[in-house]
Amino acid sequence: MVRGKFLLCRFFLVLALGGALVAVGAQEAAGASVPVVDLGAFPVDSDSRVAGINDTGTMAGVHSTAAGGSIATRWNADGAVVPLAVPSTYRMTEARAINAKGFIAGSAYDDLSIRRPVLWRPDGSFTELSSPDRYGHSEATAVNTAGAVAGTVTIGSPPVERAARWDAKGVMTLLPLASGDSRSAATAMNDAGVIVGTSGTQAVRWKPDGTVVKLALLPGDDRGSAEGINSAGVVVGSSGAHPVRWAANGTATPLPYLYPEHPGGSAEAINDSGVVTGRSSIGSGHHTAVVWDDRGTVTGLGTLPGHDQSAGAAINARGVVAGESEQTATRGRHAARWTAPGKAVDLSRSFPGGDRAEASAINVHGQAIGQSLPPDGGMRAVTWTPGGVLTDLSPDSNTPEANAVNAHGVIVGTDNRKLNKDRAIRWEPDGTMSALKEPEYYTYRSRAYGINDSGVIVGSASSRRGSPHPTRWAPDGTPSLLPVLPGHAGGAAKAINNRGVIIGSSGIRNETNDHVVRWDPDGTVTELMGLPGEKYTHAVALNDRGDVVGYSGEYPVRWSPDGRITKLPLPEGTSRGQANGISDTGVVSGWYDFGAAGDPGQGVRWAPDGTVTVLPSLPGGHETKANGINAVGDIVGSSDNGAGQVHAVRWPATWDAEIRPAVTR
Repeated sequence: MVRGKFLLCRFFLVLALGGALVAVGAQEAAGASVPVVDLGAFPVDSDSRVAGINDTGTMAGVHSTAAGGSIATRWNADGAVVPLAVPSTYRMTEARAINAKGFIAGSAYDDLSIRRPVLWRPDGSFTELSSPDRYGHSEATAVNTAGAVAGTVTIGSPPVERAARWDAKGVMTLLPLASGDSRSAATAMNDAGVIVGTSGTQAVRWKPDGTVVKLALLPGDDRGSAEGINSAGVVVGSSGAHPVRWAANGTATPLPYLYPEHPGGSAEAINDSGVVTGRSSIGSGHHTAVVWDDRGTVTGLGTLPGHDQSAGAAINARGVVAGESEQTATRGRHAARWTAPGKAVDLSRSFPGGDRAEASAINVHGQAIGQSLPPDGGMRAVTWTPGGVLTDLSPDSNTPEANAVNAHGVIVGTDNRKLNKDRAIRWEPDGTMSALKEPEYYTYRSRAYGINDSGVIVGSASSRRGSPHPTRWAPDGTPSLLPVLPGHAGGAAKAINNRGVIIGSSGIRNETNDHVVRWDPDGTVTELMGLPGEKYTHAVALNDRGDVVGYSGEYPVRWSPDGRITKLPLPEGTSRGQANGISDTGVVSGWYDFGAAGDPGQGVRWAPDGTVTVLPSLPGGHETKANGINAVGDIVGSSDNGAGQVHAVRWPATWDAEIRPAVTR
């Protein structure tokens, strides 16, 4: 039922592509209504890792690009990536910890290239925490549920690192050093306010009153570090090269190696059930992510496919582990999440860092489809979840195309992986792809353009020597040919609504101008007339009321259910436009441009009364294009972002702030 049309070539010709990755993922603050949501482009590899995870499954960490450096990042529970915003005077950010409420602690470099301790709130707002030396590097490494923060600051000359604590009001206190030490660092904190870290070369624990206690090392070791603490006060870390757990009374217990013949490892985090995660050596200088249960039994978690090294960094109450996995030969870390041994999810593949993508259609649940350019070239059919996670629909296909998606997540389109011949295809919600049966004698080529919520599909099929013919597939896949206008030789069915009304085209053999037609559920075919004097007219979409939109000549138009055509107004000074979608309330999506090479086009929304609103671009962008719209009014399309990239975007129907009604002619 929901469909769109790709017109990427026109869009890309006016852009000089390339440049830095500046904003990726579905950038939508929790609870906020935003004018435009960046769905990104095809995922690209980047160096990334997760440092913290809370009990809702929300994670915090960092990803890095060659052009943009490190970017503090939040992964929502569904894997969607949200870069954490900072004011323009900051750069090179990193997230180190996240609490149960979604507050994230980390660091950002300021305008003097000094690393500052910072805190991000759940709504995305940003605060720099105080530090004693304006020119000394500092960072926040832990935050508890009460909002207290722990970290490390630099003081004195020459500069010395010191562990510090900030209360919920932001007041900073230096934590005392252990006897004989000159430097310290804080790494973790529990909800009781107990902080752990190092003082000198020893693992230590600071009580809520600030008292510092050294944690005993294993016999023969001369250095250690404390990395994690749970609500019971049990601490984990390392003693020499041994992973170790300290009971609340300070008793140290070594945790076993995964392979005794390959000693080495560390414990990084512990949950309230006493389950610990970290890493253990596997030989040849490599290590793997592991978990130790509350009895100390060790289990390897494995790596992502094709990788040879991994590490666990954080664990939540459900036992979900987050960390990193890498192929050391390429030196690119991937943020990863484990739900069980051998069950790793590559979170780095959620980064939409490519140069080109366009969303063409969206269903009522917010699932979008479109196309994107992967790093190895060649446009691919893709789908985005409402949270912005992108999935390649046909990684082994030659030139797949996704054209429509219904409310159940069933997608239809075209593929030509076999014999270089177009075939109408359907993707099930689980991603399974199958070819649609072609009508008898019309087996040379077929294409699927539309689907409704009942699973009825429309498109075209052609014989080797004949014209494409409008075709309808029943929910069980049975094909049937639709009638064309008298004297016509073929056509195509482009869209279908939930009442079974179909729109498309009918044409005479060897003529270039098709006629717009509507098929009623009883099979009656009716021609929809174009604007007077216009030779080329096309219908693109329709809603459940039977309203149809498209273009006639260079003008966007709408047909009422009784067939009356109306020219949609264009902003003053523009020369052409197109209507691409219509919601059940009569809101229309489309675009216009000025007809001159190099002038940017603009996505627009027409209200039911004809009022035109220009849709905003991504930050730094100038050109937009609006394609599909769902029943409730969410629009998808594309926008440049000021960095030479074109990303798929979504304009939510709920956004009504700062809209720009255009002056129409």
